[in-house]
Amino acid sequence: MRSLLLTLLLPGVAAAGEFHRLYAEEASASSFLKSNWNKYEENYHPSYVLDDDPKTAWVEGAEGDGIGESLTIPVSDLRSARAIRLVIFNGYQKSSNLLSANAAAKQLTVTVAGPGGQPSAKKQLTLERKMGPQSFDIPVTAGVAEVVLTLDSVHPGSKYRDTCISDVQVFVDSDVPYNPTVEKGKRERMLQWKKGRVATAKYFASLPKTYPYASTQFERKWENEFLSSRFSKVEDKDDDGEYETKVLSEEYVPLLKQVQQGKIQGPLSAEEQALLKELEALSRAGPPKTGKWYSVVKQKPTVQPEGLYFSRLLEPLLHPADMTLFEAQGQGSLTPEPVPGMEYASGSEEEVLSNLLLLEGSATDPKKVFFTYKQIVSERTTSTTTLQGVALISEGKLQRLVTFETSQHEIGEGTSEEVAVSVLVPTYTGGKVSKLVTTRLEDAEPVYDISEDTPGVELKVTTLVPPLSGS
Repeated sequence: MRSLLLTLLLPGVAAAGEFHRLYAEEASASSFLKSNWNKYEENYHPSYVLDDDPKTAWVEGAEGDGIGESLTIPVSDLRSARAIRLVIFNGYQKSSNLLSANAAAKQLTVTVAGPGGQPSAKKQLTLERKMGPQSFDIPVTAGVAEVVLTLDSVHPGSKYRDTCISDVQVFVDSDVPYNPTVEKGKRERMLQWKKGRVATAKYFASLPKTYPYASTQFERKWENEFLSSRFSKVEDKDDDGEYETKVLSEEYVPLLKQVQQGKIQGPLSAEEQALLKELEALSRAGPPKTGKWYSVVKQKPTVQPEGLYFSRLLEPLLHPADMTLFEAQGQGSLTPEPVPGMEYASGSEEEVLSNLLLLEGSATDPKKVFFTYKQIVSERTTSTTTLQGVALISEGKLQRLVTFETSQHEIGEGTSEEVAVSVLVPTYTGGKVSKLVTTRLEDAEPVYDISEDTPGVELKVTTLVPPLSGS
């Protein structure tokens, strides 16, 4: 009677054994399958276990059956609870054929943690491979903040080794007052994420022939090497960051000086060195009074693959056949304007691209172009980057992009300067970009933690390639 009275007097406080749904904005996983065949992974992302749609699923992305892979669902922080209820739609429930073809969880270890990571429950569940929900109640000894499901064993698939879970619903039995407004907000934000992702997936699916990249996902590999040490002797007698002695190493030649003298120490080919020399002369002389400048207009938008970081202003150069050149008067403004949608709570990013100077070819068939790109990023400090480049184009495809870049970064009351030379070389498969290799030389002026091991010029080689296709 007393328990019933308290429930009536305190609306929102659940009676024992009464479960309420907890939603999440997103889920994370130790891995998930990435497949260009599945255009933008619209079915395989871990957050798809939250959408109550059996046609989508989390699919682990590890080798083999995915034993040991885990799925994490963060929920509202509750300081105490009696139990949670998991409703799991196991396997790939889009159809009975896909449920059979793919692996499904057989045993899952469920770990529940409260606010601050304090463990409050751990239990192994045994699941069937069948269509529809399977429900499990798990006693909880403390709070609830996240639920982690770890794959212990699987029902093997008849065709694929990918293990799938379509949906996971989390309910809680707790004395903490339930807040339906908060839970509804989380649900709506998750569905908005899904709406945007599905729209992008449809965009990719609608452009199977004209999409300029061989994949909607690129993975990054890199190699770093110090080509020289900056200092042969460094002394900070008072250990206060004020260096009384800084002697430059004989092997260190500033990258700016190397560019000006046309003697680059690094793996640039003779053609790339010649392009850099031409670029340096154009940069030093300023905008030429002769020659034709063109403004660049992209005919239709292209969504870049995940993992590819290339300025949206420079992106048309990777697909020149999709851009149009209009004759312009001079180089154009190089004063950055705020980019819509790029403002952050703590700062902003602004960028601008000059018009293109046609060095060889015609407006309808450009062969070589010169341009300037400027970017200003303001957060706690301000970084200003000016990049000048020469692009070689053949048959409507970028063959090589050589750039010279200078950056200034505000650090404390001073500034740090950086000079960089980059060569970008794309590879094409079936007319689409299937690989990007960037060879970059960097010379960054150090401010803190200077020693005799401080690098002078650093070589960075970055390779972007699509991941191996999954099932």
